[in-house]
Amino acid sequence: MPTFSDGFQRLYCDPAVFDPFSAWHPINIRRVLPIQPQDSIIDDERLISAELAHLDDENDDTRRAVIDAYALCGLMSQEDAANVKSVIDFYGKDFFDLMGLVYANAGMFICALRWYRECLALMETQNTQARSDEAGVYANVGYCLYALCMFNEAIAWTKSCIGPRLITDVACRALIEYEAQQADGRLFAIERTIDRARYTISARDPGDIESISSRLRTATRTVAPFQESYFDWVSDTMRPLPAQDGYPFFLERDCSIFPRHKMNLLFALCGQADALITKGFIAEAKRLLFEASILEPNAGFIKERIKAL
Repeated sequence: MPTFSDGFQRLYCDPAVFDPFSAWHPINIRRVLPIQPQDSIIDDERLISAELAHLDDENDDTRRAVIDAYALCGLMSQEDAANVKSVIDFYGKDFFDLMGLVYANAGMFICALRWYRECLALMETQNTQARSDEAGVYANVGYCLYALCMFNEAIAWTKSCIGPRLITDVACRALIEYEAQQADGRLFAIERTIDRARYTISARDPGDIESISSRLRTATRTVAPFQESYFDWVSDTMRPLPAQDGYPFFLERDCSIFPRHKMNLLFALCGQADALITKGFIAEAKRLLFEASILEPNAGFIKERIKAL
């Protein structure tokens, strides 16, 4: 086992840092410890001293010192460091999120989780408007768990964070796809904000658009009562899809964090399925892949895995 400085052990090797990790989502992630030889970390005296000082006394000076240490250790370019320091007075709890992001970008996911935990501790006690399905730090945690091959924890964490949104998304899409197929068409695109969604439906001759849209509004309100749904109809069923800029499997433009959570879950489900397949548990792997295919039927990498089985 690797040996670390006293400061590094205080910051990153204390099991209490990871258990409990979140007051809102009591998912056990203690399996990140102990740190293994293959885990990427930096145990630098200047860096550890700066982080300990900031943890003990959060202020602009200690934040600047942390950024300087990141630049010295190659975790951040000098240009980026200068840019961050120029707006250092805008940071509060978000600085812990930035610290986690710096480590995650460097592939040091255990270190990233340590600082995301500080961000969550502040958010879950001080920010009464926070939502775990919308705050980006929760999706960041899910990705780190996936990247550490902690697939079960990533699945449990993501499902806990987004709650019923996956189910309502699948149900709404199924309802709309059914109506579109009745009109010899398809669901063409989705545009979404936090509590609003606009569905573009392509059909040759949809017939009574107002009647169909009213029926869809009633149906979607039943399964997604807190979502305002809007429906646009276009007549050209053969129109090419525009370039996609984000979610890769379907034309879905979403200014919320939901697509990131969804991607984390899809990859974690497939990762856990792959791990089960190598151990011979094919039936359970199929169950996970079937769940992933329901969540995103257009994902080719999921179809390929199912076909291989």
